[in-house]
Amino acid sequence: MSMATTDHSEAPSSPPRVLEASGVRKTYRLGRVPVEVLKDASIEVFQGEWLAILGASGSGKSTLLHLLGGLDRPDSDGGVVKHEGQAVSSLRGAGLNNYRNRDIGFVFQFYHLLPELSVLENAMLPCMVPPSRLRASLPLASAAGGAAIGALAGWLFGDVALPAADDATPIRLAVIAATWAVVGAALGVLCFQLIQVLADRVRMRTGARAAEARKTLEDFGLLHRLKHRPSQLSGGERQRTAIARALGNDPPILLADEPTGNLDANTGREILELLKKRHESGLTIVMVTHDPKVAAYADRVVRIEDGCVLEANE
Repeated sequence: MSMATTDHSEAPSSPPRVLEASGVRKTYRLGRVPVEVLKDASIEVFQGEWLAILGASGSGKSTLLHLLGGLDRPDSDGGVVKHEGQAVSSLRGAGLNNYRNRDIGFVFQFYHLLPELSVLENAMLPCMVPPSRLRASLPLASAAGGAAIGALAGWLFGDVALPAADDATPIRLAVIAATWAVVGAALGVLCFQLIQVLADRVRMRTGARAAEARKTLEDFGLLHRLKHRPSQLSGGERQRTAIARALGNDPPILLADEPTGNLDANTGREILELLKKRHESGLTIVMVTHDPKVAAYADRVVRIEDGCVLEANE
């Protein structure tokens, strides 16, 4: 007698959801006129996928990308944006900065490179942001330390600055101490800035982050351009530098706003091939575009019309 067999194999589980916008609304004001850009827009982004948001100019696709990246917030009663289950709108201060600098990389249509910095320096900008509140508070600590030293020196030795005919009264010494405290605070900040500049220069030459940035720029064909300024680069080279900057902290998610919109067709394809290689290595990409040919590079395409998100086949 034969016995029926039961298939215990499980269907492969879907990848985790890393970004989610639920019922998002965003309204701007032009003078007294409210302009509703997003109207109950909802979207899900899964780990490791390349999602394209396709829409015409003014449809709200860039606004939606900014909300996903924490660059803007929905209306006060306009839904919620979540990253790995946590509401992005609940992040404040250092938490929001860390999210935008560590968890998300941004690529814009117009590059937004700093003109006074070299290619390597631009690519390393995300690495220069202090990773903790402690490091971010060091300039204030330097100012406080310098002020304390200046005030103490002014109180103890302020009589040297007084004219010979004046007595070193407590009030006069207090005024001198306060003046020296201001000077000490300024010198403390100046010394800290000089040390930081020197340390950053060393990190750009010998640090592990510098080696990673050089490797990324080499992969992008920019090894011969490390010391060049943005004004000395072509449009494609500027965008490749901008992508290298976005990947500076090795974020798991890349948000790209019309990354080929300012480039010719051939250069645009080169940029998309670079993104494709990174995506194949596990990078999650959310890209907005108005061009169906660009959107075709993505694993999944959604459309945005009149502020609402629609699946591509709707």
